[in-house]
Amino acid sequence: MKKFCVIQLGTLSDLLQTKRLILSLCRGQADVHLCVPAPFASAASYLYPDVTLHLIDTSTEFVEDSLRVFFSENHFAAVYNLHDSKKSLVLASMMSVDRTYGHWEKQGRSFRSQWLTCNSRVQGRKRFLNTMDVWAHLVSLPVPSHTVNPIAMRKGGGIGIVLRDEFGRVLPIAVLAGCINAVCTASRETDVVLFGESADEPLVTELLPFLKSSVAAKTVIRCFESTFEEDAELIASLDMLVTPESPLMHLAAHLGTPVNAFFHSSAWCMENGPYGLGHKVWQSDVACAPCVPVKDCAENFVCMHVFGEEKLQRFLAGKIDSEYPEFVTGYVSMLDEVGVTYMPVFGTEKHAEERLAFRGIASEFLGITKISKTVLAGRENFYAEQDWLMPNCLVAEEEEDV
Repeated sequence: MKKFCVIQLGTLSDLLQTKRLILSLCRGQADVHLCVPAPFASAASYLYPDVTLHLIDTSTEFVEDSLRVFFSENHFAAVYNLHDSKKSLVLASMMSVDRTYGHWEKQGRSFRSQWLTCNSRVQGRKRFLNTMDVWAHLVSLPVPSHTVNPIAMRKGGGIGIVLRDEFGRVLPIAVLAGCINAVCTASRETDVVLFGESADEPLVTELLPFLKSSVAAKTVIRCFESTFEEDAELIASLDMLVTPESPLMHLAAHLGTPVNAFFHSSAWCMENGPYGLGHKVWQSDVACAPCVPVKDCAENFVCMHVFGEEKLQRFLAGKIDSEYPEFVTGYVSMLDEVGVTYMPVFGTEKHAEERLAFRGIASEFLGITKISKTVLAGRENFYAEQDWLMPNCLVAEEEEDV
């Protein structure tokens, strides 16, 4: 039985987006080990019951002696280190392995797989691969994309609303309330569940008067500490989860609950959108988005305020006008041989054709197709000159020596 180890010391969203890689490694009764931050123990156990967990204290550079002994004495056929943080590199370096994929250090130098290097050259709105697929294709033959998450379907339990995004940001109250009202109008739902924390109680107090009375009267407020399993049980019963980019968004996709996502600021659906079929993303399309997350925005968070435009909220409510509102693009999730992607169905998107070309190039790189049927635009951005020289140059040589 082959033994593999995945080092995932990122965020909770990162843990959820490791699913396709984990499923791929678990095929054939492999013995899969997963290193995660200690606070994510419950979530990791729920998501990946068939793997062996190793809980890592990420608050210090110290690695427990028991882990050092285990990793040095157990041989892994391959290690997949998904981040280049110091702790991740330390863990990877102490393992006895045949091959390391993702990120590693050797003789004081940092290296990464050529697949990650090529993808890193595509930035901004041209980014075309979901993080789930980037990590999954570190394996030569990952499980098919349609087997990762179930097709999203309504479950009958009303609408869930996630208040804050990955970085703790919340839409302006009037904008958020308008979106909730519009979605409830379109779906003819009045049962609403708000997902927040205890510190969000003042926010909810401010929000409720802006909601339609029929919605506010039936709104359930979950502004308290809850377990991952409790959130999962409730989300699994919903008709829809309305959310910014958040861990609960990825959990909903994992459970097959339809996601209606509002992406703004640093969120970019091509990179971190919900995985699988049956999801929608409303992507803020202002000139400065997506950006690097900051507390003080020089543009006064215009990317959030566009969701409050009357024309868009009428559209969300099902009142279609002849002209689509500006500065927002509506996408639906799609699957292809590489993974998940998002097709613009409302509005126009400048780089759609170029991203399609990139997906063709990536498909060639992965050996899925021999010759891309798409145009060659962007090839020079994906590959660099050294990628065509002697067998993959330094990166491949270093991998062979691991």
